[in-house]
Amino acid sequence: MKARKLLAGLSTVVASGLLLSGCGETGASSSSGGASVSKPAATTGAASVHSPVTITVAAWNDAADSLKAEIPGFEKKYPWIHVNIEYVDGTYQKITPELVAGNAPDIIQTQQRDFPYFLNKFPGDFVKLNSYMGSIKNHIAPVALNPTMQNGSIYAAPWDLGPAAMYYRKDLFKEAGINPDSIKTWADYLAAGKKLTAHFHGKVKMLADNVSEPGQGIETTLMLLVNELGGSYVNRQDQIDFTTPQLEQALSTIQSWGKAGIIADAPTWNDGISAFANGQVATILSAVWYAGTMMNSAPRESGKWGIVPLPSYKAGGPNEADTGGSVLAITKDSKNPTAAWDFIQYCLYTVPGENVQLKYGLFPSWQTYYTASGTNFNQSFSYFGMPIYKFFASVSKHIPTTNYGGYFADYSQPLAQAFESVIQGTNPEQALKTAEQNAARISGQSIAGK
Repeated sequence: MKARKLLAGLSTVVASGLLLSGCGETGASSSSGGASVSKPAATTGAASVHSPVTITVAAWNDAADSLKAEIPGFEKKYPWIHVNIEYVDGTYQKITPELVAGNAPDIIQTQQRDFPYFLNKFPGDFVKLNSYMGSIKNHIAPVALNPTMQNGSIYAAPWDLGPAAMYYRKDLFKEAGINPDSIKTWADYLAAGKKLTAHFHGKVKMLADNVSEPGQGIETTLMLLVNELGGSYVNRQDQIDFTTPQLEQALSTIQSWGKAGIIADAPTWNDGISAFANGQVATILSAVWYAGTMMNSAPRESGKWGIVPLPSYKAGGPNEADTGGSVLAITKDSKNPTAAWDFIQYCLYTVPGENVQLKYGLFPSWQTYYTASGTNFNQSFSYFGMPIYKFFASVSKHIPTTNYGGYFADYSQPLAQAFESVIQGTNPEQALKTAEQNAARISGQSIAGK
């Protein structure tokens, strides 16, 4: 559920219209954490006691497909609620004007890291979910819950997680004499990359990434390194703060890979897919959802790839990271917020609903599902020779939270440019200072300490 490009000039689009406000917490439905939430309300005689309502959900790509696939099961439990899925793109070009005009769908999808931006740009335009969520919030991965909150209130339902790992080509590692289990630290990763690249005379590199073209959005590699280190992009006052030890260390790591020549250039999403499908790279540093991309894009590679935990910065140190997911928010324009919540709860916080989500590669942030009965969580995949969801659950127990701030949509491109400039030789500290200045210019936000 990753939007590859964020809307350019989103802040300009938003600022040009009247920001509508004024929606408190509306209604409530019974909900709880744990397995009990997998039992929706009884529907005996439901059609006779409920007036028919229709709700519209705006989402994109596979995420929208997954919600559409939920409708038969949901409408069987809630026959008085009809659900329409509105397909939009992940750049928010459709839903932003609708929020400005006051005719937004009942439910909208945003990326986790972008939702604070919407809270800032559209104050009062999203329904508080505290009473709906109840104790469900206690069973949500903190890294997914944190971006949905403002001043102690929850304004969106956490959807999926993007726990990351190291995918590796088993045959290439074996031929180069590398044991994947020996890669415990990022120093080990660099050494293995040098050995592998030398063994294959540069025809196979350790990883692929965009090293030649200015990015349109923050790179997954930078995100996972910063998150693993527990870093953030703003300070407590929400001021831009890129020149931190965590961001400098992350960029220094990436720069060391560039200097060692272990990165294959892949400027676009499709270039990255081609690199692994054609045997040009031996590892992929990415999230659980990339497993689905691999299986769908390169089925002939089945059996060649394995998955191990990410390296850490010191042996035995933190090695978990999240590359982000999405949230579902109920807009104040909804005339049926309780029905909207019923759909969200069914999809995201019940076993039948999450079974559907998992078929679309959407890894749940609702951790109760990991050990609940009647799930598909332990399914083994021949492509990787292992039950991948069970594995990713094991590496998502202690993911640090990262504060992206309320204007991250404006920070993404400057950070992507910093990523690429350090690979070309720019000092990481200087690259981050430049990124801060560009982010401040785009967003209008101040830089920490200035």
